[in-house]
Amino acid sequence: MDKAEKVEKVGKLFDEFHELHEVYAQIWLDETFLHWDWWLSVFLAVGPWVFWFFYRKMESTHRLLYAGLFVMLLSLCLDYTGAALGLWHYSGKETPSFPAWLPFNFCMMPVCIMFLIQTKPHIAAWKKGLFFGALTSYVGEPLFVLAGYYILTGWKYTYSLPIYALIYLFADWLTKRESFSEL
Repeated sequence: MDKAEKVEKVGKLFDEFHELHEVYAQIWLDETFLHWDWWLSVFLAVGPWVFWFFYRKMESTHRLLYAGLFVMLLSLCLDYTGAALGLWHYSGKETPSFPAWLPFNFCMMPVCIMFLIQTKPHIAAWKKGLFFGALTSYVGEPLFVLAGYYILTGWKYTYSLPIYALIYLFADWLTKRESFSEL
């Protein structure tokens, strides 16, 4: 296949993607926007940050946000990959434009991890990581499946546990770095 053929094939795929997105956006507008599941998504996006704003450890805000940003980016990439591979998809989203569910990736997961990192810092990070992984995999995910937000098409809750635990452990490790120096 030469360059021109490749460009043409990829262009056709993006045209199809755009058409599918337009169809999905109309379904979202008709069936989700301003319905109960949309309002709950908005609450789940705003609520964790309001909670964190009032209950964060003020002197650790920047370190925690550093870890939270890492969690957001990594979870968004992993979520996008899983959705693209057809392992799951979402319904009742607050926006029609992302394959991932933003309240989880940008709000609930990073805030939960930041809160756990600052709470009871004497508990071993691996224990908190396993707790976070188990709670998210076996309580959070099933609740979102039950609510109809998260539709599993090739994924099992057990697969998520080590992933969530490792994300927590790396975020915890990031907050404990002493290697930052002045600019």
